[in-house]
Amino acid sequence: MFKEYKTKKNKADQGISQPQREYKRKFEEPFKDYKRIQAPEILSFIDNPVGVVEFISDLKKHYDDKKKVFVVLNDVKIITYDAIVVLLSIMVKFKANKIDFNGDFPTNQNARDILTESKFLKYLYQHFKEEERYELGQKSSIHTHAWKDVDSELGNELIKNASKTVWGDERRCQGVQRTLIELMLNTNNHADDSKKGEKHWWLSVHHDKINGKVSFAFIDFGVGVFTSLNNKRHGSKFFGILDKLKEKVKYGNNAELLKLIMDGTLHRTATGKPYHGKGLPGINKVRERNQINNLNIITNNVHANLNSNEFNILPKSFSGTFVYWELNNQNVNCYGEN
Repeated sequence: MFKEYKTKKNKADQGISQPQREYKRKFEEPFKDYKRIQAPEILSFIDNPVGVVEFISDLKKHYDDKKKVFVVLNDVKIITYDAIVVLLSIMVKFKANKIDFNGDFPTNQNARDILTESKFLKYLYQHFKEEERYELGQKSSIHTHAWKDVDSELGNELIKNASKTVWGDERRCQGVQRTLIELMLNTNNHADDSKKGEKHWWLSVHHDKINGKVSFAFIDFGVGVFTSLNNKRHGSKFFGILDKLKEKVKYGNNAELLKLIMDGTLHRTATGKPYHGKGLPGINKVRERNQINNLNIITNNVHANLNSNEFNILPKSFSGTFVYWELNNQNVNCYGEN
């Protein structure tokens, strides 16, 4: 019996190299009953939103079906820090709900180094349970937080550390503080009305000490901006807002609608008053005042790059809202406490 198995195995291994045999032994044979999900070669929400949204959509489908998955990262050539928070948050969701989640790692050394720095590979082999709050990574380079509530104290701590990376000492960065608070609040505002306070927001902060830059990636897996607007109930000031907006402004798709949200037109239509500076448009005002830089938003089927004023439709919809921005030494800051 053993001899017969060995003969079959030797035949199966013929014609493949030693590294391929090793890969098969470590990452294929032990996970035969897992659904293999291929990560895109460019694993970056900013640089490849189409590929990453499709990747998330595949993972979400298997999560909803409670099917265990094996994420194939082997062919990833480029991975950026904004994608790390997506990977970490999805992995924790699977593991906390006792759905097996495993994977390999990129053969590309640079991509592999970034994953290692984020501690993703370490967490891949840990157990997680459903918790109110998670803290992953290390404060010196990439640090990921998750919670279900607004946490201004966390914002203060993150800004203190970020300003040291950018300017070498502590500064006030009111734009970053405002952005963080608005996004934490929005996680509830964009949730289904019956599920407020149930969803985690995820925030990853990466310190690039060589270039004196800090990048922030925020994600919530709520319903997303447009689905949220459609779900508003009677009594909300935004109930029926899309019909009202169409009477006043012509727009063709969600990309054009997000433009109207970001410039405050939607709010003025809903309230008849000048825009009050909250939510996503308030964050755009922060960018316009040069308090943050390189603001990108992905929600449902739209990717917006606010710096270049580009709003593009995605072929697949992302269930949630993703916001990315940077802080550099050209951004407005001042001394004092946040």
